[in-house]
Amino acid sequence: MFRKERLREMDKEALNFTSSIEHDSNIFYYDILVDVAHVLCLHKGCYLTTREAVEIINALAKVLKEGYSREFEDIHEAIEAKVTEITKEGKRMHTGRSRNDEIATCLRLFARDNLLRIAQKILEVQSTILDLAEKNDAIMPGFTHLQFAQPTRLSHHLLTYYDLFEKDFERVIEAFKRSNLCPLGASAFASTSYNLDRGFVAKLLGFDGILEHSEFAVSTRDFLIEAIFSCAMLMTNVSRIAEELIVFSTLGFVDIPEEFASTSSIMPQKKNPDVAELLRAKAGKMIGSLTSAMSIYKGLPFSYNRDFQEMNAILYETLKATQASLRVLNGMLKGLKFNKEAFEAKASEGFSIATEIADMLVKDFRIPFRDAHKIVARLVSQRLNVTAENVEKIAREFGYEIKVNEAKLLDTIDVKKAVERRKITGGTAKEEVERMIKVRKEKILKQRRKLLRVKKRIEARLGLLEREVEKIGGAFRVDWEESQD
Repeated sequence: MFRKERLREMDKEALNFTSSIEHDSNIFYYDILVDVAHVLCLHKGCYLTTREAVEIINALAKVLKEGYSREFEDIHEAIEAKVTEITKEGKRMHTGRSRNDEIATCLRLFARDNLLRIAQKILEVQSTILDLAEKNDAIMPGFTHLQFAQPTRLSHHLLTYYDLFEKDFERVIEAFKRSNLCPLGASAFASTSYNLDRGFVAKLLGFDGILEHSEFAVSTRDFLIEAIFSCAMLMTNVSRIAEELIVFSTLGFVDIPEEFASTSSIMPQKKNPDVAELLRAKAGKMIGSLTSAMSIYKGLPFSYNRDFQEMNAILYETLKATQASLRVLNGMLKGLKFNKEAFEAKASEGFSIATEIADMLVKDFRIPFRDAHKIVARLVSQRLNVTAENVEKIAREFGYEIKVNEAKLLDTIDVKKAVERRKITGGTAKEEVERMIKVRKEKILKQRRKLLRVKKRIEARLGLLEREVEKIGGAFRVDWEESQD
């Protein structure tokens, strides 16, 4: 539409090559929202009469309901063309803005809303993890280098998952904050001579403020990259959990629910952890997406470049895939069944209590830890039974004459008692784990309230947009609340 007025018809292949209409459906609603807010801003600045503003807004409401044609280069052209079909006043809609600040605003709206949804999904997964930790208190083997290391508590181990997601939640909220700033009014990059109230339009759209500098407002996509990074980091943690569930299911420690597994096409006995494997793969894809976005961005001159268009689809796909992944992960976690007997049977394998013996030598006989480590290492390498006599014998080889109490030694190598002895903050003792669960439950409640306040604030501001439309006699309903469900 814009090209016909300035240049010859574009080559068909070139037109298809440059078109973004296929993935623009992701911002259709946001583009309409931006148009309504901009029209209200033009009316406030006396660049549109009340009649003109109402006709355009009512036409936009109709387009939102009926949809748009895909014959255009992008969503902005498609909407403007449809509005202009309905009312000739649609030609006035683009006054004082550019597609540059328009798309930047739409992208920020998409990012901020989807980041809020991701934050909500993180809290749901965390809540499920806390439920699992409360209900599963088996003693289990802990691992380093995927080798049996020290005995630990399953509930303590599960809290690791929770804490991974706590940092992800913080990153997502920070990305949301930096996304929720309005570039509208920056125009192409050098602002505009129209006296537009940028703070007014930002408030109508639920933003927390404006991006003041006009060239920066349209030329930055750091918010987009940060949103993708937050998802890639989140999915990296999801992938680690998925990998562990795959390993644990192979070892017989956990049973993945059948609804989140598949069978073999040839081997009827198989139960394959397909969902966990795909979660692992999604993480790899997102890391690639982050690399793609940053590679596109790194060499671009200021201000606006069409290269940005290739970053948009990455944002849409990444944020949507992250939400889908969290929903699936949550469902899978809820259905997990842990084999407590298998855990406890393996908890003492591989001399997992070796460190306990070394610590006993330090505490009871003041043997330096490095020597205690060597004494126990020799006990293990010689595959000797853990008896007072054998411990004393090896200790003598290192120059220490000690008398070990057999009952004390047996107490030391009891895996359950070993786990319970670790009462330090963050340790594996039952009382400490229960304290950590309680603290994390309180954190979730605080984060939920925090998220609700943010949503209510945006909802209230979008409600102001509806009321501003009503003031001039138009009708437009914001569906943001439904979009957040």
